Amino acid sequence: MTSPPTHTHTALTTATFAGLDEPLAEQLPTFELFFKTFGFKRLHGRVWGLLVLAGQPLASRDISEALSISQGSTSTSLTELAEWGMIITAFDSERHCQVHEPVGNTLSIVATILRRREQVAMTRFRQAAQQTLTYVRGRYGERDPRVLTLRSILSSCEIAEAVMQLVLNSVESALGDSQSLLSRALQTALKMGLSGAGLVTGKRAGLPAGTSGQITELLESASREEGPAGAEPATANHTEDSDRA
Repeated sequence: MTSPPTHTHTALTTATFAGLDEPLAEQLPTFELFFKTFGFKRLHGRVWGLLVLAGQPLASRDISEALSISQGSTSTSLTELAEWGMIITAFDSERHCQVHEPVGNTLSIVATILRRREQVAMTRFRQAAQQTLTYVRGRYGERDPRVLTLRSILSSCEIAEAVMQLVLNSVESALGDSQSLLSRALQTALKMGLSGAGLVTGKRAGLPAGTSGQITELLESASREEGPAGAEPATANHTEDSDRA
């Protein structure tokens, strides 16, 4: 297995890691459970959670000691997290070792996972269903009850693939254009720290209930923020009208 990719630049020197505050350390099991739910190892979640909560880049030895795991397990986890684009590795000139930190833009992680796992799995399932449908039709005829179910599976797969591709294209576009309305909306959401419960119930920050209401509010908020500081009201209104058009 290859080592985590190393950035060519030199990282900022970091202080010796003193460990997590107890309230922060208590959150590590939450990261473990979250990663396990989405098909990763619990250790992936624990290592990534530590990097997120540490507030500074950590060396492999720091991680190993903080989590009481072997150097081998630490190295393997870091390599696998790097392969999924979840961490950044750079050289610390003061400590003379590689240090690791989480990728700041988690949207890029989501896009990578969708593209490399869910999208691939959905495509393979759709292809298998199509082959099965062709066989059943040829051998048992169009009226066989399995034909309807297989056709439904195919339709569901095609819709799911289309939705995933739309999400991927939108995220990539937003990440590549910091001035786009979608990009500003996503950045606003990240700044507000919207929780899953808040997105559904609207209880967070007094936003309207329902995902669609949340998205509408975020887009409007991003639209209000656009334009140079100190711009005249007429100019700002004109910009908002243009965006809505």
